Amino acid sequence: MGFNSFRTCHLRALLAWISVALLIGFAGGANAAGIAQIVHARKAHFKTLGRTYKLLRDQIDRSHPHWRMVQVDARQIAVLSNSLSTWFPAGSGKGHGVGTRASREIWVKPAAFAQATQRMRISAQNLTRDAADHNLHALALDTRRLGQSCASCHRSFRSRSNFW
Repeated sequence: MGFNSFRTCHLRALLAWISVALLIGFAGGANAAGIAQIVHARKAHFKTLGRTYKLLRDQIDRSHPHWRMVQVDARQIAVLSNSLSTWFPAGSGKGHGVGTRASREIWVKPAAFAQATQRMRISAQNLTRDAADHNLHALALDTRRLGQSCASCHRSFRSRSNFW
C-alpha cells in the first residue's frame, strides 16, 4: 500500500471517530441552536456512512479488492452504526429552523427504531468479520444485507425518502 492510500485510509477512520464524538457532545444541548447542530451532525454522519458504503461496494466489485481498505471501511461503518441511535435525541425532529427528513416515528416508536438500528449493527459487525477473514463472497452478501437494513429503516423512519 502506498503512503497516500495508507494516509487516506487512516484519515477516513479518524474523521469518523471525531464526528461521532462531536455528535455525542452536541446531544447535550436542548436549545434551538443545539438542535440545529445535532441535525447538521446527523446529516454529516449519514453522508459519511453513505460514502463509506459506496467505497466498500467499489472495493467488492474489483477483481482484487484492497483488503486493508475494505477492513477500514467496514470498521468505519461499524463505528457509525454503533452510534446511530444516539443521533436522534428527543426533540431533534422538525420545527427547529433546520430541515430534517427524520420521521416522527423515530420518537413515537422507539422500540421499533431500536430494533432497526440493532439490525444495522449486526450487519456492520458481520462486515468487519468478513473483511478480517478476507471472505469476498460473505462480504458481498453481508454488504447487500446492510443495504437492505438501511433501505428498511429509510422506509419506516424517514419522510420523503428517495433512498433506492
